[in-house]
Amino acid sequence: MRIKKVVLSLLLVVIVLVSISGCGTTSAKNEAVNATAATTAKTKIYTDMAGRKVTLSTNIKKIVTLRYMETNMLGAILGKDFDKKVISLGQDLKTNDIDLYNKFSQTFDMGKMVECGSVYDDSVSSEKLLDLDPDVIIVDYAFIQKSSVKKLIEVGLPVVFIDSDDSNPKNDSLYSMLDSMSMLGDMLGYKEKTDKMVKYSRNKIDNVLKITSKAIKENSKKPSVYFELGNVTPQEIGATRGDTSGGLGALLKRLGAVNIGEGHGMDALNPEVVLNSNPDMIMIGGANWNPTSNIMRFGYFITEEQSKKHLEEYTKRPGWSDLSAIKNGRLYGFHFNYAKYPFDFAMIEYIAKQLWPEQFKDVDPEADLKQFFSEYMPIKYSGVFFEDWKDK
Repeated sequence: MRIKKVVLSLLLVVIVLVSISGCGTTSAKNEAVNATAATTAKTKIYTDMAGRKVTLSTNIKKIVTLRYMETNMLGAILGKDFDKKVISLGQDLKTNDIDLYNKFSQTFDMGKMVECGSVYDDSVSSEKLLDLDPDVIIVDYAFIQKSSVKKLIEVGLPVVFIDSDDSNPKNDSLYSMLDSMSMLGDMLGYKEKTDKMVKYSRNKIDNVLKITSKAIKENSKKPSVYFELGNVTPQEIGATRGDTSGGLGALLKRLGAVNIGEGHGMDALNPEVVLNSNPDMIMIGGANWNPTSNIMRFGYFITEEQSKKHLEEYTKRPGWSDLSAIKNGRLYGFHFNYAKYPFDFAMIEYIAKQLWPEQFKDVDPEADLKQFFSEYMPIKYSGVFFEDWKDK
């Protein structure tokens, strides 16, 4: 009997020890699971505009973009947090676009942006970016084949491709900027605001296509247009946009225009072609490419008087006074970098309105642009982004 009690006591001790050991194991397992879950929750897998799977932190604090042209887009998404999170714009913004630099400097500390090399000449420094240790590096798809960009990926830096240059044929050129913004809004933690902003812009573009489609069906004659890039003086001949596979050439075709430069790619059109074609309207693309040359400018610090005066210089070209477009006052200008801006819809509205003035009489591109700035941009609206040579 006594031996039996001893045996039972020993069995009880063993059971208790096993129970304690089991509890410890379970507790340890739970802690390991919790730790794994916590680690997993800190990152998320996304698909970028190049179709790549990228893993990013769910708490993006340091943002790099390899091209200064994304400044407006990041400003729209990040709002007041722009200079708290953006640490580099690739090239020096002040040198490459003083207009944009001065405008954002009214609200943000732009002087603290770090330079990391130019993606255009393939000089982006992976060593500098490794030192900066960014949470995300934003690159346009147009530069996907650059060796310096490939190196960033090879060394494990968090590269994400957007598509605002209409470079990826798999994306719809008219909406690729908006799709890029939606993607970044989610990645950067500003999904709700960005989705609302993108919806506003998408509805504007949808409306343009709806009105244009109706206009094309109801009119047997399509308006003819000549486009010229105003990055040289009016005494020189700028390049046209005759490639309809993407960019402005594709947009003009989609809006129902007969582009007299079609088939000439991005070459300068022979002046005789313009005179012989006698287009219904002429459009000049401008930007602040060079702060000193006599070029076509649009942007935050341009006035209507300046833009109209510059457009006037084109009318003095040999033979242009006899063109229907000049006789009828149908000479226009718009910001050529519109496709890289979050408010590109306004320039699309403007171009469509000039092509089909009667059908777009109730559409006010400037009013829509001002509303977008008021609701979404962290900077105040100013300047000129499109202009008529002659007031109607």
